[in-house]
Amino acid sequence: MHRVVLICCASGCLLVDGIRPRTDSAEYPAHASSKGITIAAAALAPDRVKKLFATDLNSAGYVVLEVAIYPEPGREIDASWNDFLLKIGSDSSGVRPAAPRAIAELIDRKYNPPRRNGRGVDVYEGASVGYETGRDPVTGRQVHGVYTGTSVGVGSGGPGSYPGPMGPDPRMVRDELEKLALPEGRTTQPVAGYLYFPKPAGKVKKTVFELTYYGEDGKIRVFIPHATN
Repeated sequence: MHRVVLICCASGCLLVDGIRPRTDSAEYPAHASSKGITIAAAALAPDRVKKLFATDLNSAGYVVLEVAIYPEPGREIDASWNDFLLKIGSDSSGVRPAAPRAIAELIDRKYNPPRRNGRGVDVYEGASVGYETGRDPVTGRQVHGVYTGTSVGVGSGGPGSYPGPMGPDPRMVRDELEKLALPEGRTTQPVAGYLYFPKPAGKVKKTVFELTYYGEDGKIRVFIPHATN
């Protein structure tokens, strides 16, 4: 669960992370209600995702949904990413949202894959440049200059086992996705944000997304039309 900022007042604690919910749940392409809770959602088209996020979630293989939860006045909810399950097409068994930290680690590994040396060990090569002084062993004269060298490291390929990251900074990826994600925690106010779902294998066709919310008092199913640019 990612950390959120709380503002406490007479009406309770308000979650202020994520994005601003739309004025009414009916402003979303899809919404459904049950037992004092309304779930509303919209699918983001790839072009929209590209404009909203610095992270390339399209190439990374994620579907992004804008999701909002509206409790009825006085009703407290406990929002959690794991309360949601998405089915994409009739052949999908359903997937949970991916955590921003996990997405950041996967993207990092995409840009920094380990290289095997044929013996099941990950090998990483590095280069070094430095400046040295000393005496020539033949003439005895003082010498100085720039030197270069190489180094080899081995590891299991886990995060941080390679020198010099390439591609986007995983911390910046994680922070961006966490900041815009659906807030988690207890609140009596509407909350909204994005959820990031792994795409199923193969091409995602223009179909209806089936989003199911598993709350404390049962489930709510929302059918979201495919996004258009």
